[in-house]
Parts: sequence; C-alpha cells; structure tokens
Amino acid sequence: MSVVVQVIVTGLAAGGVYGIFAVGYSLIYRLTGVVYFAFGDLVAFGVFTTLLVAAGTGPVSQTSLGLGRFLFALAVGLVLCVGVGAATYVLFIEPYLLRGSTLGWVASTLAIAFALRGMIGAVFTRPAYVFPDPFHFESVGRNGVVTIAGASVQVRSLFVIGLAAALAALAAWTLERTRRGRALQAISSDPEAARFVGLPVETLVALTFGLVGGLAALAAVAAAPSAPFTVDSGALLGLKGLVAALIVRFGSPWAAFAAGLGVGLAEAAIDNLRIGGLGLGPQYGELIPLGVVLGVIAYRSLRAEPVASTA
Repeated sequence: MSVVVQVIVTGLAAGGVYGIFAVGYSLIYRLTGVVYFAFGDLVAFGVFTTLLVAAGTGPVSQTSLGLGRFLFALAVGLVLCVGVGAATYVLFIEPYLLRGSTLGWVASTLAIAFALRGMIGAVFTRPAYVFPDPFHFESVGRNGVVTIAGASVQVRSLFVIGLAAALAALAAWTLERTRRGRALQAISSDPEAARFVGLPVETLVALTFGLVGGLAALAAVAAAPSAPFTVDSGALLGLKGLVAALIVRFGSPWAAFAAGLGVGLAEAAIDNLRIGGLGLGPQYGELIPLGVVLGVIAYRSLRAEPVASTA
C-alpha cells in the first residue's frame, strides 16, 4: 500500500507539470491551429534565466537561497519567457498563418526551439544543474518528508501538485469567467467574426503565447529542485505535455490537465510498480506512454471518415 501511495504522489507531481504544458498546447492550438513545437524549449529558457539570476552558471552547492532573491530571479525569468513567447508569435508564426503556410510555421517553431536550446547550451555548459530551493521544506515533517498511509512522501511533491492544480484552475477561470477569456473563446470559434466586431485578435493571441509560456515556466521552476535540470529537460516536459494534449484532442483546460495527470501516473507506475515480482523499470516509463498515445492517434486516424473529393 505504501508503494502505491508513493507512486500516486510522485505521478501526480510530475503529471501536474505535464498538465500545465498540455493546457498551454491546447489553448494555443484552439486559437491558431498551431502546434507550438518550441513550447518546451521556451519554458527551459525561462527556467535557466531564473537560475542564472538566482545562482549564476557555476555549480550550485546551496540547497536554498533567499526568498527575495528567488522572487526577483523568478520575475526576470517569467518576464523574459512571456516576452519571447509573444515575440515568437508576432515575428515568426503570424506571418505564415496569414499566408496559410503550414510548412512555414512548423519550420519556424522548430527553428526557434533549436535556437533557444543552442543558446541555453552555450551559456550553461555543465551536463546538469541542481536548482536551488527557495522554500525550506526541510523544516516540515522529517527533513521535508511526511508519512501518508504508511508511505514516506516529500512535502515538495505535495506543493507541486497543489501549485499545478491552482495554475490549471487559474487558466480555466480566466478562459471562462473573464472578458479576455471570453474574447479568446470568440477568437477560437470564429477569428474572422471576432475581427469584424473589433476584437484585437493578434494582440490577444500574442499575449496568450507569452502567458502560457510563463504559466508552464512557473510550474517547471517549482518542480525543478526535485531533480537535476538539463538543457533537454524543457523539451522532454514539452513532449509529454503535447502527448497529454493529443490524448484529449486539444480539449478544454481541465481535460488537458487531467490527461497530464494520467500521463504522470502511468509513467510513475511503470517506473516503480512490480506485479508478481516483475517490473519494467524506469527505462520504459517514458517509452510506453508515448507508444500508447501514438497507437491511439493511429487508431483514430484509421477510424476517421475520409474526406470526400470536391474535384
């Protein structure tokens, strides 16, 4: 029982971050029809910028830092992440959308992803970095660990779960209850009609590109002290978030978030659970969920009705 509880908590903590990414992918796709392939690397840019301001590029030996310095570093990272995300849409995606060039925006987002990753790798040259922890969770329980149903659970994992759920709730509330959220829903339903009634479509979409990047970066920064963070960590988080978004076909924020939780739970179960003394292990924890999703996508494609020719 204790192992199951640990798997659930670990899976929900990881899945919460995947879910925030999935929310971002879904919002962007519903607004523009664009799969934002640079999303993960944009978030990595925000995380590493925060790390740069908080602790520099050298090895980080301290387990915590002052809350004031962390908040300043986080603010710098989020502002740059939002700015780069919005600029990415205005400069490199919108022009191709206006021309109806799918190949153009796909190539642009991939090029941005590689550029961001190369820039991060040029500054942060070590194989991995330990993100300093601004919160003193070690003062809670037994050095940051509490017991739940006989299982030893890290307090940080509970914090990440709570923060991810709060961010998902904020995204859903903003979309459904605020004026800008209703404007985004109108753009999603009919962009031309939204322009006709005077909505600033391009401005709102650009702002969404930036804000969803900041939202995911906030979740990733919260989870970063749990394990070493590498240049490729953002891209991997983005891939898992995209998998979750594909599961629900870029659906509502809550559906995307729930799918992210499911991916995290499946990954943790494959990593840790053993049935009858047999277990697959961590080497399959990332491979099998991705394979299952690819199978689901292929199945849906085969069942889809063929488009009748108009020729």
